[in-house]
Amino acid sequence: MNEYFNTFLNLDESIDQLLTDEHNSLELKQSATSLRKSVQPCVEELKHSAVKLKGLVQGCFYDLYNAEDVWNSKPKIAEAAKDEIWEQIGQITGRSIRIRNFADQCKDEAIKRANKSLDERVDFLRKKYFIDSKGNKKKGIGFSEKEGFIKQVNPKIDYHYEEMKRIIKTSMGLVYQEIISIQIESIQRCISLLDNQSKGQYIKQMEFIISELETKFTEPTEHLPNYLIGFKSAVKPDVKALVDKGWGDIYWGEVVEFKENVYSKIEKFITAIFDDRVKLATEALEQAIAFYNDFLERQERYQQETPEQREAEKAWIDQQRQQLQQVQDGIEGILNAS
Repeated sequence: MNEYFNTFLNLDESIDQLLTDEHNSLELKQSATSLRKSVQPCVEELKHSAVKLKGLVQGCFYDLYNAEDVWNSKPKIAEAAKDEIWEQIGQITGRSIRIRNFADQCKDEAIKRANKSLDERVDFLRKKYFIDSKGNKKKGIGFSEKEGFIKQVNPKIDYHYEEMKRIIKTSMGLVYQEIISIQIESIQRCISLLDNQSKGQYIKQMEFIISELETKFTEPTEHLPNYLIGFKSAVKPDVKALVDKGWGDIYWGEVVEFKENVYSKIEKFITAIFDDRVKLATEALEQAIAFYNDFLERQERYQQETPEQREAEKAWIDQQRQQLQQVQDGIEGILNAS
C-alpha cells in the first residue's frame, strides 16, 4: 500500500517539475495536467482506505492484547488451590439439595396457610348467609339473601388474593435467605484470576443472575412464569358458576364445590411460582459448578504446559505485534503525508 502511495506521490512530483519547465510543449503539459486529475483520486482512495484499515488494525492489536492477557493469567490459574475449589463444588451441590427440600416445605406451608385463609372467608359467608336466626343450617339461599351474598364473593376473592401474595412473599423470602447465605467469595477469587475478557463476561453473568434472583424472589407475584394465568383470572369461571344463577337459589353444596375448585387453583398457583423460582436458583448453582469445572479444566491444561511452550507462545505474540506495528507505521505515514 505504501509502495503504491509513494508511486503516486512521485508521479505528482514529476508532474510539478514538468509543468514548471518552460521548455516542455503545451501538448505535454496538457497531458500532464490530465494525468494529475487521474492520479489525485487514486491518492484520495489510498488515504480513505488507510483510515478504514487503521480501525481494522486496532482490532488486531486488541486481539493480541487479549492473547497476552490470557498468557499472563495462566500461572495464576495454575497455582490456584484445587482442594478449595472441590470443597466449594461439594458445598454448592449440598446446598442445592437443601434449597429444593426447604422450598418444598415452604411451598406446602404456604398452600396450607392460603387454604386456611380461604376457609375463614367461606366460613364467614356460611355463618352470615347459611345459618338462620335459630342457628340451623340452611340448604340454600333465595332471592332475598342471594344478592347480598353475591356482592360479597368478589371482594372476598380480592382480599384472599392479597393475603395469598403476603403468604407467598413471606415463604419465598425464607427460601431466598437460604440462597443468599451461599458464600460467593471463592468464585469471585477464581474469576479475578482470569484474563480481563473472560473476567468481564463472568462478572456480567454473575451480576445478571444475582439481580434476577433478587427480583423474582423478593417480588414473586409481580413476575409470574409466562405460562401461569393470574390467580383472579383463573378463579373467575368458578366465581361465575357460583353466582350467575339467574332466578335459582344458591345451595351450600355449590359453595363447598366452589371452595374445592379454588383450593385447586391455589395449589396450582403457588406450586408454579415455587417451582419456577427453585428452578432458577438450581440453574444458578449449576452454572456456578460449571464455572468451577471449566476453571479446573483450564488449570489442568496450564499445569501441563512447559516453560519452553510458554516462551514460544510469548515469542509468537511479540512477533505478531511487531508485524502489526510495521503496518500501523505505514498507515500513519500515508495519513500524515501532505
